Amino acid sequence: MALYAAHAVRSFDSALSRISGFVSGSSGQVRIACLPSLAATVLPGVVSSFRREFPRVELFIHDAAQNQVVPMVAEGTVDIGLVAFTQSLLPGLEVAHLLSDPFVAILPADHALALRPSLEWKDFHGERFVGFNSVTSIAPLLTRALAHSGVEPDEVQTADSIPAVGGMVAAGMGITAVPRLVVPLMNFTNLVEVPISPVVERELVLTHFAEAPLPKPVESFKQRLLAASRRGFSGIEGHTGPSATVLQ
Repeated sequence: MALYAAHAVRSFDSALSRISGFVSGSSGQVRIACLPSLAATVLPGVVSSFRREFPRVELFIHDAAQNQVVPMVAEGTVDIGLVAFTQSLLPGLEVAHLLSDPFVAILPADHALALRPSLEWKDFHGERFVGFNSVTSIAPLLTRALAHSGVEPDEVQTADSIPAVGGMVAAGMGITAVPRLVVPLMNFTNLVEVPISPVVERELVLTHFAEAPLPKPVESFKQRLLAASRRGFSGIEGHTGPSATVLQ
């Protein structure tokens, strides 16, 4: 009986500790869905520092395409989504700006345009081009950027994933344009990155369900992510300024 009572007391104390940690924000979980480029570049530094500060909070990270991330947020499968802003984001979602991500040209190192210090969108006209399928956050922005400049490249192939597009460019199938943050995912040695003028940007945002208050661990992570955004995400290049065009 005494052993049972002691076990019951320990279990009760443990339950109280877990409840207290959840209320204070020192324990619990944070579920995040985000674009692969953000999982690889923006998140690691924030996650690392957050885990040091809150070792009892579990972090679950799902990297997925834009058309998967937004429903996950709206349905409550995750607490926070990191996506490209579009006017078609679902109503009822709160949105906060994170980062502006400029498009750059990606070319094989031996391509004639790779020798230029910068390109214009008109330089893509008639070029063999590797594009993205519509499930990505990149495809609609890229389509509008080219159309806005009256450019019609010769699209020879499309793919869903960034590494797949990068591989096809590296194989000499054509050239492409991508937001700068995805470049690390194109890990091919014979590719060259060249700035494009005028600057066109992908706006990246943090979003979550607006009507319900966020649990304290989630709110703590959100605030640290926004603070990192205000500092410019150390080590991550971006462009914000009057010369930039943000496509939505």
